Amino acid sequence: MAPGNRVLVLAEVMGGVIIPHSHEMFAAGMAIAEGLQVPLVLGLVGTDQDEALANIGTLDGSIETVTAVVDEGEMLPYEAWVDATSELVRSVDPHIVLASGTSFGNDYAPRMAARLGLPMASWVTSVTVDDQGLVVTRDVLGGRAETAIRCNSGTPFVISLEPGTIDPSPIGDIAAISLSDVFAELAPTSPGSQSTAHRKRLMGADRIVSGGRGMRSEEGVALIEELADVLDAAVGSSGAAVLMGLSPHETQVGSSGEVVRPKLYLAVGLSGTPQHTFGMRESQFIVAINKDPNAPIFQLADFGIVGDLFEIVPALIEALKKPA
Repeated sequence: MAPGNRVLVLAEVMGGVIIPHSHEMFAAGMAIAEGLQVPLVLGLVGTDQDEALANIGTLDGSIETVTAVVDEGEMLPYEAWVDATSELVRSVDPHIVLASGTSFGNDYAPRMAARLGLPMASWVTSVTVDDQGLVVTRDVLGGRAETAIRCNSGTPFVISLEPGTIDPSPIGDIAAISLSDVFAELAPTSPGSQSTAHRKRLMGADRIVSGGRGMRSEEGVALIEELADVLDAAVGSSGAAVLMGLSPHETQVGSSGEVVRPKLYLAVGLSGTPQHTFGMRESQFIVAINKDPNAPIFQLADFGIVGDLFEIVPALIEALKKPA
């Protein structure tokens, strides 16, 4: 088999379970490999790959599986992931690399591509194969438009796939595992903020409660977290809340964080900048709480409450706790 004539999917493994977004990447990888008529290589990157391999079961015999262990040690997480994925890509020598489009993937993948000297297409929403090669589609102008890019068929490159845009294809028997129980500290916790390792992951959550600048302090953060607990929801945040040190970057929703599509999205104390709404505008039902009646978030919300979150959220929590 000629070197470079492969598609490599970098599936992320946390605690022995492949994260949900990697199943979407696997589906995209299979479609690309079929369209180009080349082999697909599934790369498991992270921790406890042996457990993940045991749970995968039987894959198509044409799909090769390779692993790379991430040993963070005293390194920052993204540095360890850059080292592990770079070595894996070098060993496989693929023509196309599919990397994660999560906030963590968007941290390590561009560094990996730069280290390897490979071009990269990020925020990709779809990939098609035609007679002339590969075409990727990506959002531009904060999601207000999209552009199609034809990739040079003779040049290896990296694709960072945006989560939630492709129907996932379960990798082997892994679908039987409860992915909602998988949590990982993917980045150092911001000063003054609490770890979110025990909470639901943003990616794939049906309900999300996000706090913004209006949280103001740890008291506001605690209210957002309590409301999320009552709703059995994941906790999100705006970029402003992250910059203020109220929330860790792993909770950020928007163009510089996660792109989410939950059934219910509660935007609390955040104004709704284009950078934030880019990451949540396709939620099925949006509720906004803000004391500014002219906040842009109300233009997107299905239901809005004008008022101080320090008064509204405690009342909402109390009402939700009452027996039906």
